[in-house]
Amino acid sequence: MSRNRYVGSWNESNFIEIDSFFSKENLVHLLKGAINKPDQYTHQQICHWCEKQYMNYINEDKLGDEKLYGILGDISAQWNLYLANTFSLKELQQLDYSEIKLPIKWFEDWLEDLT
Repeated sequence: MSRNRYVGSWNESNFIEIDSFFSKENLVHLLKGAINKPDQYTHQQICHWCEKQYMNYINEDKLGDEKLYGILGDISAQWNLYLANTFSLKELQQLDYSEIKLPIKWFEDWLEDLT
């Protein structure tokens, strides 16, 4: 496993956070929106919402739905890996991240894993 050579070398463009409390139902809603209503939220917004929820989970000692939190962690990780593996450092430093689209198949797979 190689280390991402770009870690810490770029900053994402600003975005408006999704103002929605954490629940499995809200995650399902966001994933369905990415598939069926791609203009509702950007993939950047969805991935950062997932990352925020995942970070809240791992910073607490509560037991929860490990499968659900595993999906949140995967969404967050795949966003960062997609960026690092798809774009050059120069591109990453100049991108409008709200325009980046992950493969819809990924959202379909995450949704299937949840249901």
